[in-house]
Amino acid sequence: MTASFPWYDLPSVHWANDAIWRSLGLGGALDRTTPVERQWRSEDLVVTQACGLDLFLGDAPIEPVLAPVFDLDCEDGCYYSYLVGSRDGVAAVNSLSSRSGFTALLTVCEPSAMLVTGSHAASLAAVRAGRADMACIDAVTWHILERDQPEATRDVAVLERTCAAPAPPYVVRTGGEGRAVARCIASAMQDRATKAAREALLLRGVIPASMDDYAPVLSEYRAIAQRIPPTIAAAGRASAP
Repeated sequence: MTASFPWYDLPSVHWANDAIWRSLGLGGALDRTTPVERQWRSEDLVVTQACGLDLFLGDAPIEPVLAPVFDLDCEDGCYYSYLVGSRDGVAAVNSLSSRSGFTALLTVCEPSAMLVTGSHAASLAAVRAGRADMACIDAVTWHILERDQPEATRDVAVLERTCAAPAPPYVVRTGGEGRAVARCIASAMQDRATKAAREALLLRGVIPASMDDYAPVLSEYRAIAQRIPPTIAAAGRASAP
């Protein structure tokens, strides 16, 4: 059985994701070692997460079943990013398939080049160290780091908030037991035993999701695809923010 909640599985909230997983009652443990791209292709995949763009840019046999509802000031099932640092120069980007760190950035500024870092935390570190001038940071990741690891966000200027977009979905294997898994997750999100865990992850619940819900993410990508700046270094694709 393969399962993970990698998109907001920062070290300080491992316990929270573990608590939600246990509440599903499916047994086993979350996989924190297998790259998520391999998990997407696993024949025994139960549930994991993806960016909205991953649903369209790759050929993994996955489909969305639920979207998280975050404790953010936007529509349920959506999220946004913060542009931090500067508006000019080199941009630190967590992944070239990331809506929150990549396409959201290009909707609000035009960097001269991109440094691919592998995670939002690494992008923040690059800005703080002067290796990059700007970054777009997923708002959920930003607030978790701001609360649990304040040195990661200290002295980094927030310039603006990007427009909202459909939040990274929970995905299952195409043609599998998606509805049953979705019911388990939805139940766990209402379980009193997960209240503290959900608060730690800024989660208020989940709503049903389908491929059609993520069409705006693809449209946004297509709109900026002709002006993607050169990449000056790469640390591989991100497997989590």
